[in-house]
Amino acid sequence: MDKDRIVLLDALRGLGVLGILLCNAPDFAVPPVLAESASHWPHGTGPATLSVWVVTQWLFQRKFVTLFAMLFGVSIFLVGGERSDKDRGAILRRRLSWMVVFGLLHGFAIWYGDVLLSYALAGFAILFVRSWPARKLIRTGLTIWIVFSLLALVGLSFAAFMPQAAAQEALETTKMLAKAKAAEAQYGGSFVQSLVQNVKDRLAFLPGEPIIFVMTSALMMLGLGAFKAGVLTGEASDKVYRRLLVWGLLASALVGGLFIAEAMLGLPRGLGMISVGVQWALAPPTTLAYVALMVFAARSKAWSAIPRALAPVGQMAFTNYLAQSVIMTAIFYGGRGLGLHGQVDRPGLAAITVGIWIAQILWSRWWLGRFEMGPLEWVWRRLYRGPSPLRRPVAA
Repeated sequence: MDKDRIVLLDALRGLGVLGILLCNAPDFAVPPVLAESASHWPHGTGPATLSVWVVTQWLFQRKFVTLFAMLFGVSIFLVGGERSDKDRGAILRRRLSWMVVFGLLHGFAIWYGDVLLSYALAGFAILFVRSWPARKLIRTGLTIWIVFSLLALVGLSFAAFMPQAAAQEALETTKMLAKAKAAEAQYGGSFVQSLVQNVKDRLAFLPGEPIIFVMTSALMMLGLGAFKAGVLTGEASDKVYRRLLVWGLLASALVGGLFIAEAMLGLPRGLGMISVGVQWALAPPTTLAYVALMVFAARSKAWSAIPRALAPVGQMAFTNYLAQSVIMTAIFYGGRGLGLHGQVDRPGLAAITVGIWIAQILWSRWWLGRFEMGPLEWVWRRLYRGPSPLRRPVAA
């Protein structure tokens, strides 16, 4: 049973790290102010382009980063144990401290969209509540999530329906596009230019860290609570997973309906803001629907190959996440490789993403057939825990 549980958690982690890439792909390919925009996307709004955008926003955006955050909350308990365990608690604090270092290096030296720093900082908060019972963790995390989601929805609704002069809106759009054009020139320039622009965009994201900290902490509580309740280990009943699936599908239908309507109505600004707010608020139930589907796949002979294929990817999630950034910046940033920044449309980004998915599934299985853990997992473990064997012992 323990082995099955580890495989399920690794499979969910693998699903998370692969799913995140499709959401992040536009952020590598165009300036951040344009990445999630459909109306100002530099390659227009053709049917194929808009279809990929709708599918991404409907089925991927916010779901897999939410899943990743939930599972990181689980790792806080798996590594640190109960709060009374001082030795494991010290190991956990060292682990999170080194993750802060990795997050800073990743965010400033490779790609501005880093989440490792956010997860590490939230992890320092979760280590104080990791011994809470499942019910308390779920109630607290859900309360925080609902309160902040409602506040965000109210703010977005007010902004969406607040009258705005056409001249003022046109001026703001002109400034945004000029800023994006300048950033694109930098990202497409030399290595130093792309590095400097990446640092600027990373610094621009840092003021949002307090909100990200609170929301990520809430998701980690939900994830740890779901783990202790048996939901993330496959131990819950079929009835529980059916309920999660139904609620998640209803939430997903609402999110999908909003984005489809937005695309069909010509991408109105107000509806777009409401869609993003609802998408954010309903991320946990839609994410748990993916969990339920993974559990049902693991219990099925016909579909169990899916979690088995994803488990090695999840076991090497740290390596695969950072490898995605290295690969994508090599493709799009100037001075690092192909320098295709601003030149690839959404269908092309989807094709690149699928190619990386296949490569990481095959690579992870090959690597773990020979080694105990991923290469960066091994480096990280040595830093916070001491020497660890990397190569698997050769069978007699």
